[in-house]
Order: sequence, then C-alpha cells, then structure tokens
Amino acid sequence: MEKVLKPGIPLELLSRKYKFDDEEAKEHKLGSSIHDITDDTHIVLTNPTIKTRLIPVHAGERYNAYFFAGKMIYTAPVTVIKSRTEGNFRVVDVELTGSVQKFDRRQYYRLETSMDVRFLMLTAENAKEFQTAVKEGRLLTMPGFEVGTTIDIGGGGIRFTSKVELPKDAMVITHMVATLPNGEKKNYVFLGKIINTSLLNGQRGCFDHRMKFVDMKQEAREEFVRFIFEWERDRLKKMSGLKN
Repeated sequence: MEKVLKPGIPLELLSRKYKFDDEEAKEHKLGSSIHDITDDTHIVLTNPTIKTRLIPVHAGERYNAYFFAGKMIYTAPVTVIKSRTEGNFRVVDVELTGSVQKFDRRQYYRLETSMDVRFLMLTAENAKEFQTAVKEGRLLTMPGFEVGTTIDIGGGGIRFTSKVELPKDAMVITHMVATLPNGEKKNYVFLGKIINTSLLNGQRGCFDHRMKFVDMKQEAREEFVRFIFEWERDRLKKMSGLKN
C-alpha cells in the first residue's frame, strides 16, 4: 500500500458514476477518514457522513476514494466489505481494488463554500479610473463595488450570486477576504471573465454568475489553491471528528 495512506487522513467517497469535479457530484460526496490500516489492500474507515449526518454503506458497494494527504490528493477504487461497530462508533471495512495514484485536478477542484465577495465590472466609463487606482494602490476603495456571495471557489474561477446581473463576457474585479484555518485573514483580488449568468433557481432579482480567472499569475493561483485545500482539509477533519 502507498505510504501516503496513514490513519487520520481525511477522505471523500464518491460513487463511480460521478466524476470528482462534476457539478452533480457535490451532493453525493461522503466525508470520512482512515481509522486503521489492516494490510496492503484493506483499510478501515470512519462511518461516512454528509454534512455531519451518518450515511450507511453496504457490502459490495463500489466507490472511488479521494485521500487528502497534506497538499496532495490521492485516489483509488474501493469496495465496501462490511460496516460494523468498534467500541462506541461505526466503522467501515473496505478493500482497495486498484492502485493509489495522485489525483492532479487541483486547478479545477471546486470548494463549495459561502463567502462574501465584492465585485466591480470594468467598463469603458471606469477604465481610466481603474488604471489610475491600480497605479496608486487604491483599487479596493474605488466606487462602484457591489456585493455578492460565493457558491463555490476553485483555482480556475468562482461561482457567486448577487442582485446585480452581470452580462456574459463582462470583465470583473473580485475581492474576497478569506479566513485561513489558523485564523489568519487574507485578501484575494482577481480579474475574471463572466462565462455564464442565469437566474438563481428561477428567483427574480437574484443572479448566479460563473466567472473564470483571467491573466492570473501562476504563483497567485498556487497560493489560492493552497488556501482552498487547507480549508477543505480543515472541513473534512471537523466532519470526521478528528483533532489537529
């Protein structure tokens, strides 16, 4: 078994009919962690959950497991052997039915989270003021910023809602203040392009925007992705009841 798999590592189980970054997969990811390692092909997991609700799994069910080991994700196919009680809690015995491999989809991984986001659409009218504000270091105090709420964020872009409708292909500056797992606050300011706008669940006056980052420097993308994975790892630890 790959040495990257150790007791305590958080993970997600996902039915093999879904891909990890599919939109519809979000509601079907089961949070868990490695409770114990039996041998090279058998591991014991904590009982899977969705939003802290215990989800029963049954012998013979097949999943793809995604292991969050440090800053990397590893994946392997697993088959449930049985669920059982150990002490005062439920565990699940699974068999690894394939090799453990690195899962290199960090740029496209989406973290479902609700965060405040400020945004400013760039127009011909404010282009000159925007250029001056950037040179003078006062971009975030420019007039015209609106507010919204993220639905999910990723290394390639964000999805957010607002009461302001942004047209497709609009260029937008977004500003988020994120709280890292250690409590540190970090400003993230990105330029993006709106690739799709629709009414949120058909609600009048509330719009769902999908934005792709544009001209993002590689180091900025990597730093943002690190933040996303640190936050996700912290969330999975809390879901599985693990302590730091």
